[in-house]
Amino acid sequence: MKSSLTFNILILCGLLSTSCQKDNLDRPDATFYGELRDRKTGELIPQEVSDGSRVYYIEQGWENPPVQNTVIKSDGTFKNGLMFSGNYKIILDRGNYVPLDTLDMNIHSGENFQVFEVNPYLRILEPEIVKKDRTIIATFKLEQVTSNQVYRISLFAHSHIDVSNKLNVVNKTIELNRSISDGEQFQLSINLDEYSSTLVAGNSYYFRIGAQSHGNETKYNYAASVKIDL
Repeated sequence: MKSSLTFNILILCGLLSTSCQKDNLDRPDATFYGELRDRKTGELIPQEVSDGSRVYYIEQGWENPPVQNTVIKSDGTFKNGLMFSGNYKIILDRGNYVPLDTLDMNIHSGENFQVFEVNPYLRILEPEIVKKDRTIIATFKLEQVTSNQVYRISLFAHSHIDVSNKLNVVNKTIELNRSISDGEQFQLSINLDEYSSTLVAGNSYYFRIGAQSHGNETKYNYAASVKIDL
């Protein structure tokens, strides 16, 4: 009986010791947050509501450290409140903008705010979306920032303000697969009579212009969504 009691006490001490060791592990002590902005205009660069751009980072000082990431929100901002202070490699190369060179950054304890200035693949200029009779008409111009051809242009519709390529109930898309000329104007339209059961009269919907460049890992660039009462 005595030996059994001693054995149980040893097990309990071992468990308590392990618990104490776990409690002594370092905890995240840093917040890394910021914005993705157009280098030319200074405006935030809108993203997909899901599967949009991300900030990738690799913590230095470890052997074969994993690549971690933080999602850039639909409004072009990001925040990770569970980071460890230290030196990082920051990678921005899979989004709707021209990739940046890998950055070395020290994340210190506490708050770390960073603005990343990038060039979007495409800028949507002079966007206008209006309702004329039973048709939604979008007109706009494009600025082609790189030599990559324009893949496609789109007009999306949804009841949510973050309407996009990944969130829409109506998608009117034209594939261009070519370069564009300065000042060239584009027009896309949605005939409401063709979608009367989807875009219901009397309700409000958001409409949005999007354009995508050719290239690996490219994503849509967007204008602001516009709310229209049907």
